[in-house]
Amino acid sequence: MSVLPQPTVSKSGGFQTESGIFTNFNDLYRFFQPKRIKTSLSSPPLAKDVGECELVLDKTALRIYTKVDGSLRYWSLT
Repeated sequence: MSVLPQPTVSKSGGFQTESGIFTNFNDLYRFFQPKRIKTSLSSPPLAKDVGECELVLDKTALRIYTKVDGSLRYWSLT
């Protein structure tokens, strides 16, 4: 076992592709610019219905959902 730090191993998901690695804000803008916020068909949306880094609006609960590294995350609108 070495005491030297090892490089981190990224999880499976959208961050292993070149388009998921952002080195500046221009790359980030080009990635999110063509995306639109979709409305969910069910409340809350299922994890299989939300794509990686896709924004989905739940009108019933007033939340925006997204999937990051395979896990569903949301934030509330007030």
